[in-house]
Amino acid sequence: MQEAQLTFFGGVGKSGGVQVLYGKGKQGLLFDFGVEHSSLLFPTQVTLFEPVNATPGRELRQFLLGGMTAPLPELYDAQQIEGLDWAAVRRVWGNRDFPDYDRIHLYIGHMHTDHMALLPFAHPDLPVYMSHDSYSLFRGMVAGRHSKDTGAKITTCDDLTVVDFGEFTVQVVEMDHNATGASGIIIDDGTHRIAYTGDWRRQGKHPDKIDRFIRLCQSKPIDVLITEGTRLTSAPSTVPLQITEEALLASFAEILLEAEGLVYLQMSPRDLERMADMIAIAADQGKSIVMEASLAAVWHTANREGVRVLHGHPALDVPVQVIDATMAEVIEVPYPAVSLEEVAGRKHEIVYFFKFPDLAHMIELETLGGLQGQSHFIQSDYSVKIEHAAVSKFLNTYAITGHSLSNGGHAHPEALASLIGSIAPKTVITLHSRFPESQDTRGVKPYFPVKGETVPVSSILEAAASGVNR
Repeated sequence: MQEAQLTFFGGVGKSGGVQVLYGKGKQGLLFDFGVEHSSLLFPTQVTLFEPVNATPGRELRQFLLGGMTAPLPELYDAQQIEGLDWAAVRRVWGNRDFPDYDRIHLYIGHMHTDHMALLPFAHPDLPVYMSHDSYSLFRGMVAGRHSKDTGAKITTCDDLTVVDFGEFTVQVVEMDHNATGASGIIIDDGTHRIAYTGDWRRQGKHPDKIDRFIRLCQSKPIDVLITEGTRLTSAPSTVPLQITEEALLASFAEILLEAEGLVYLQMSPRDLERMADMIAIAADQGKSIVMEASLAAVWHTANREGVRVLHGHPALDVPVQVIDATMAEVIEVPYPAVSLEEVAGRKHEIVYFFKFPDLAHMIELETLGGLQGQSHFIQSDYSVKIEHAAVSKFLNTYAITGHSLSNGGHAHPEALASLIGSIAPKTVITLHSRFPESQDTRGVKPYFPVKGETVPVSSILEAAASGVNR
């Protein structure tokens, strides 16, 4: 029987794009399915300004020929790669031989593009697993045109579900990240146990989930821990601490209390829990909620599917209106429309969930009606920051007060070190990081994989124990 092994297709020495293939015997499991931020191409996000996009209809070919996704034909919709020169794809990967499994399953840990961008290109017969709330969010993203749909067969997993693949089992463990439904996994093949954190943080709303993941790993115990290291730098001790989610929401409430004019709120709709909390805080202060149409579609559709972490949340009962200038035939929402002129006439009572490409709305919203120079703009963990030249130009032109309320979705280097030390695996692999070698491993031997490498789990443990993999 073939022993357990890992193949590293993405996330090695780079931010994002984790694609790791675990396999034993005839069964394989790929986790995750995204593209690295620093790749030649990064999949379009509706929030980005003039991204370098793949050619429509040829995206998958370009991702494969650019070495941005695993060169395994069975993962992909055959119609989208018909006639592709696979010899050229293999040359991109140095003509390496990769494992051949009878069946590969896919697990997607959360709905950020650098972890799920390839899902729309998946083979219709590819079995895909994700948490229940990740699936609800994905349906919202498709409805809001933040992602193309997929033909793959998706199975949703409850928290702590154990899926049996015959050669090994996989336990799904909810984590805390700024994408609703984020989860890690623990793989157990009877000989070795591998824990993958996915993206995680301690400063969010649910640090208890991180504590629980640690306890589950301690009870196994873990041979190989794979963690993200996004916030690592060449000097981790200089990385600033982030504020907690509680403090962030308190600051949001204070800004609303002080604001006399319109409040623009620029935040990621993939953090549905923060979105819900901010809606509820605004409603408690008598504010009306207005949204850009695609954000409204994400919010409505995800909650229609049933976001379990939001069960019973007061935000679900708060009325929403949609800016009519953002409505399109391809986006359907059950909310009433409101015009820019109407919003301009009642700035003092509005929180506008705003999307970066709609900066031009400010020309009308700030010029029409009253309360000129009284508006506030809040950037809250959004891909386009408040310092962006285009954002700054509009804020300065209309004397809008800017605020950055962000705490990030990733763990501080000290939190990373604490997690590693508490779990005490035999070896640790830091992915999703430009500086994995700077990780304080609290005495645990690290292993540094190479992109495209296939290595038996036993060899990883031997290399880490001997200290030769450096």
